[in-house]
Amino acid sequence: MVKLTLLVLSLQWACVNVAYAGDPTRPHQWQSNSSSQSENGSAEDLQLSQIIAFGDRRYAIINGQRYQQHDTVQGFRIIAILNQRVRLQNGQQEIELTMFTPTVKRSSRAQGQEK
Repeated sequence: MVKLTLLVLSLQWACVNVAYAGDPTRPHQWQSNSSSQSENGSAEDLQLSQIIAFGDRRYAIINGQRYQQHDTVQGFRIIAILNQRVRLQNGQQEIELTMFTPTVKRSSRAQGQEK
């Protein structure tokens, strides 16, 4: 009886460890959407690290979180996920995050309103 109890406890412990291990094939810093999407922040805080495309589906990894078109990240709504950039909008301000430059590009509309 003791051996059976130890065996059952060992199996339960192993299952718990496997559940917390996650998917080893998942890309680095891949996370699902979280409630932090609606937090407000500045555009300079947004960092695009990856764009993933599966057929018609496109995902952007911004600040370590996975987003898709129409999601909201730090007060900006994602209006387009393109091959190497993501376009976001917050009211009249439109920004573009790119894969290969650390800066945020602002649309001319938004720049004219900031003056």
